[in-house]
Amino acid sequence: MKKLLALIFISLLGNSVFAADAIIEVIPLSNRPAFEILPLLAPLLGNTAQLIDNGSNLLVKTTPDKLAEIKAIVRQLDVRQSNLIITVRQSKQTTADELNAAARVQLNIPADPSRSGGRIGGHFYQTQEKNADQNTQTIRTMEGVAAHIKAGNVYPSQYSSRYGYATATELTEATTGFSVVPRLAGQQVILNISPWSDKLNNQGQIETQNAQSTLRINLGEWVELGGVGGNSNNSSSGAFVNTRQVGESRMHILVKVDRVN
Repeated sequence: MKKLLALIFISLLGNSVFAADAIIEVIPLSNRPAFEILPLLAPLLGNTAQLIDNGSNLLVKTTPDKLAEIKAIVRQLDVRQSNLIITVRQSKQTTADELNAAARVQLNIPADPSRSGGRIGGHFYQTQEKNADQNTQTIRTMEGVAAHIKAGNVYPSQYSSRYGYATATELTEATTGFSVVPRLAGQQVILNISPWSDKLNNQGQIETQNAQSTLRINLGEWVELGGVGGNSNNSSSGAFVNTRQVGESRMHILVKVDRVN
């Protein structure tokens, strides 16, 4: 390691871009790694300074007057990153409006209802699960850091060779999850998010739904990324009765981001 640093310093000192009064200094970082600070600084400095990523430190070669400017910028950039909790729900029964309304009701409930003469504002939604087509996943990460979560099952399936002389087992993976990169912007967050959901149907086939989106949302508020829907129309007839059944199925993809300490 010492040998590597010596080579770096020799390289910096040997550069003829700077005047003879150029100095080299190590700037320690407390909250963010150098690889995040470096690309933000480099375009601002042009050829007036040389910067090297040294993990938790930043190696700088520049003139004394420019060094003070660089340190001031680094102090502004080297701030503590917030922890975020990202929740993704995929459901056929629940919408973003219902979840936000239920959250407002909880906020408006008094700590001791027996002492309150006022009425609870908002609306209360009571939902019942009609089937198991709902899943919720939550992950904790830091702002600006990519996060990935996946859960599911592996299903074995057997198939025969072309001439039917042998059978083999193939493993099929059906998972649900999302990948996301969150960035704070005041009381909002910019998300680059890609959720997906696989499901094994009765015919042994994998049904997949996915989405990819970049959006700005308020912290603590549910937002619908989109939905995957389908319609069904079934009819049957017999000697005494004719029946027809029409159905609509829509899977809502919902996301919420909360900031935590």
